[in-house]
Amino acid sequence: MPRERKKEDEYPEPGEIVIGTVENIFKQGAFVTLDEYSNKRGMLHISEISLKWVRNIRNYVREGQKTVVQILRVNPERGHIDLSLRRVSEGQKREKLQEVKQKQRAGKLLEIFAKSGKVSEGEVMKSIEEKLMNRYGSVYDGLEAIAADNERIDELDIKKIWRDDLLKLINENIKVPYVEVTGYVKLKSYEPDGVDKIREALNIIGSYETESTINVLYDSPPIYRINIRSSDYKTAEKDLKNSAEKGVEFFKKNKGEAEFYREMPEEAS
Repeated sequence: MPRERKKEDEYPEPGEIVIGTVENIFKQGAFVTLDEYSNKRGMLHISEISLKWVRNIRNYVREGQKTVVQILRVNPERGHIDLSLRRVSEGQKREKLQEVKQKQRAGKLLEIFAKSGKVSEGEVMKSIEEKLMNRYGSVYDGLEAIAADNERIDELDIKKIWRDDLLKLINENIKVPYVEVTGYVKLKSYEPDGVDKIREALNIIGSYETESTINVLYDSPPIYRINIRSSDYKTAEKDLKNSAEKGVEFFKKNKGEAEFYREMPEEAS
């Protein structure tokens, strides 16, 4: 069952980190097929294999090997893709391999669900996989979000006869190391020291005493985003509400307009 593959005519973007399979090696480099791009072939020049002098290419790559590379240049008209191995950091490599592992795991779970006899593969693709992709960006992230908060499965608007079986499969196989919730505060002040009071209010929110991790993002004033990461959803929601209320209370006491929102206000979206 294919999972989250790119369109047949789609090409990667320069700078993108991708995974590929070494197809064949020659004196000046190697050809690598890109697993996520319909096995389009890219060229890994010997100068892009390592920061060190490469005496034997096979000391670094071999035929059939999966490898993480960076896209350097793309020429769709000629079908040319230039790759680099030496520009990929260990962190990027680990992150990409983890992403691929998660895709495979998500695909396997949906395949098991499709083989349960209650739903066809085509229905899984259209009714579950596509919705998870559209809402969460990846199937695994969607399954993980549902494992963290089971009520989110209803956002998919899938058939009721599938719901309980799919939820059971997710809860038995996806273990979430943490959960994240997001809220927003709107802060406005017309006082001379209003900017300083906004900073203080946001600092109060961000420094709220809890075991959860709190991040306050200044991305769209006067709306400020609060991200909470915690071990469980109930704690995260509680800490989000309490930290925001502390900031709102302080700001109102200093003659400012303040309000907490669980979802992004329409006026700011």
